Amino acid sequence: MNRENLLILKEKIKDKIDQIWLNEPFDIYALKNGYIPSGAGINDQYFAVLVMLGGLVRGLGIHTFPQLLEFAKEEDFALKQLKFMTKSLIRVDCGVIEYFGLTSYGKLLKNLYDCIDHVESKDEFTEIINSMFTLTNRYQLWLHQIFPWKLSVFFKKTTPEKLLDTYNKLNMQESLNCKANGSSD
Repeated sequence: MNRENLLILKEKIKDKIDQIWLNEPFDIYALKNGYIPSGAGINDQYFAVLVMLGGLVRGLGIHTFPQLLEFAKEEDFALKQLKFMTKSLIRVDCGVIEYFGLTSYGKLLKNLYDCIDHVESKDEFTEIINSMFTLTNRYQLWLHQIFPWKLSVFFKKTTPEKLLDTYNKLNMQESLNCKANGSSD
C-alpha cells in the first residue's frame, strides 16, 4: 500500500457513509437474509454471527475509534504512536468482521490497517479516524435494526432465591447419581 491508496481509501469511506446513511448496506441485507459468503456460523444458523458482529462493531464504535480520536488530541502522543495503536487495536477485527459477513465494511477496515502508515499528519489521522468512527457507528445502527431482539423472551432473569433452589436441586441430583453409581463423591 502507498500514499495513493490512502487517498483512495479516504474517498471510499466518505462515499460509503453517504451510501448507507439512509440505505441499508448490501452486506447487512445479505446477513439479515442468512447469507454469509465465508460460510461462518454453525448448525445452519447465523444468530451467533450476529451476536459476535454486534459486539465487535460496537466495540470499534464506542471504544476504539473515539479513544484514538481522544489520543490524537494529546501532545504526548506522536503520529508514529497513533499509527501503531491503530494497527494494534484493529488487527484482529479486520479479518474477523469480514469473515462474519460484513464484507464491505471489513475490507475498508483492512484497507485502513494497510494504509495507516501513510498518514502524514495528526490532522489527517484525525480526519480518517473520524470518518471510520462515523462509518462504524452507522454500521452499528444497521446491525441493531436487524438483530432479532424478540429472542430475548427466552432468556428470563431469575432471582437469587430461584438460583439457589436450582443449585440445590442440581446438587441433590448429582449426589443421588453418585450413590447410584457406587461413587462417594
